[in-house]
Amino acid sequence: MPTVTYTGAQKRRRNLDASMPDWVRGVAYEVSDEWVAHWGARLGADFKLEGAHADLLGDGIPDSEWTKARITKWLTGQGVHVGGGFKTKIKLLEMVEGVLNPEPVVEPVVEEAVEESPVEEAVETTETGDEE
Repeated sequence: MPTVTYTGAQKRRRNLDASMPDWVRGVAYEVSDEWVAHWGARLGADFKLEGAHADLLGDGIPDSEWTKARITKWLTGQGVHVGGGFKTKIKLLEMVEGVLNPEPVVEPVVEEAVEESPVEEAVETTETGDEE
């Protein structure tokens, strides 16, 4: 879970979220990812946010700000077998790219065999004059 710690000059600071207690300097408060998505941009420089999931575009698609564990979880949710070996974040993001933009399936072109009909060759007959 993400944590927020107030690091400002005052000992206490009023919390913008009325459902949470006031901030006390140096005390870490656990918050949800949803809370961070809603209130995180309003925190400012007097706060330290740790453990929060960052998403550059906010679109729910893995990017370079995602952790390897979250990318792996997303890939597994998409039905991709990640495997047990070591994967770098770059390799995982390449796998994400493969999920989002799969290679087109190239179907083999089957040409119908053209059946050649037998050509009747004209046989030349020479007339010898005996056939009257």
